[in-house]
Amino acid sequence: MPMGFLQYGLLFVPAVLFSLTLPMHSEAVYTLYILIAAGLAVANRFTRSGAEQSLLFLAEILWAGWLLAQYGPFMFFISLSVLYVYMYRLDGSIRWVMLGIQFITSNFAMHWYYTTPPMLNLEAVAVQVETFTWFSDCVKVIIAGNLLLLMTAALSWQGAKTANSREQLENVYDELRHKHYELHETRAQLLLFAKQLEDAAQAEERIRISRQLHDDIGHRLIRTKMMSEAALLTIPLNTEQGTEMVKQIRDQLAASMDDMRNTLHKLRPDFHASDAYALDRLLEDVGRDTGIQTNYEICGQPYVLYPSTQIVLYKNAKEAVTNALRHGKASSIGLQLVFEHQEVCMIIRNDGSTHSLLDGVTTGLGHEGMRQRTQFIGGTVEIQSTDPYTVITRIPVSNKMSLL
Repeated sequence: MPMGFLQYGLLFVPAVLFSLTLPMHSEAVYTLYILIAAGLAVANRFTRSGAEQSLLFLAEILWAGWLLAQYGPFMFFISLSVLYVYMYRLDGSIRWVMLGIQFITSNFAMHWYYTTPPMLNLEAVAVQVETFTWFSDCVKVIIAGNLLLLMTAALSWQGAKTANSREQLENVYDELRHKHYELHETRAQLLLFAKQLEDAAQAEERIRISRQLHDDIGHRLIRTKMMSEAALLTIPLNTEQGTEMVKQIRDQLAASMDDMRNTLHKLRPDFHASDAYALDRLLEDVGRDTGIQTNYEICGQPYVLYPSTQIVLYKNAKEAVTNALRHGKASSIGLQLVFEHQEVCMIIRNDGSTHSLLDGVTTGLGHEGMRQRTQFIGGTVEIQSTDPYTVITRIPVSNKMSLL
């Protein structure tokens, strides 16, 4: 129930009912007194200062006590309206101080009313006595009034506690909603960071491809051009040797075409990023092209990885497989992908020559590139030189449900 509705209801309804018992010539003064009480209530409602609010409550209590002393127990409802409001609006010990003052004021006013004749004429006194014959015992009325004050104070205090609890819950809800917005913003930033990592990995791959075009295919084409010029000079003098050189030129061009085809295949846009960086497909292609035995295994409960993590795992796996074939001359390669709560771990083993693979690690840039791209997203690369030769990539992952 709204506070203002109950406050003004306790003030005006009993006041109007009591006015029906008064003679006509006393209603004007009585109405003025009620309007003063209403004016104090309205002024207090629009006061926000703690000291001014307490003084206005004190004035209302004293004025209600004066009305109680003049007109009798029917004015008790005006005291209850004041009690109801300050139990809600005042905090701490001040509300209990006001309650004590109101108890003293109300008891004194009731005692004054029953021991001192009211300031009304004889007709008003006769009407009042006739109307309130059931209040003949002063002690019973005072006890009933005190009990009513205590009950109203207890109910109002409980209601105030409930209102404060609701306000606290609303504050907690607002804070949780604010934290939710912060988490949503953080999630968006993390996704943006993952996209930047993916772009960085793609830029690194483009640089590698450009180097491959320059170092491998470019040098091979230059060598082919020089062999063609030599073949033109050799054929007139030695046909057999010139023919052999032409065959070598053909093989060089075929190899260059294969490299160019593979490079263009990597540059071709793929709308299925997860398929493009699928580790099982990488091993399947390697096994089909080279004839070696491959094994792919997943441990743990799989979950969706960020694109940057997929790219790093794929690049590291490709580099490790390439080294196993080129340096170790491996005949069997196994890849194990382990999904853990805090990280994803990729373990690649091969049965190639450990000595040759170690030479490749110390002289080549492939493993250094693996370390750099893995460290870029907070991961680590570990190389175990014992048989079988093992490359372990560990990348930390975040709990995506907590980001939502």
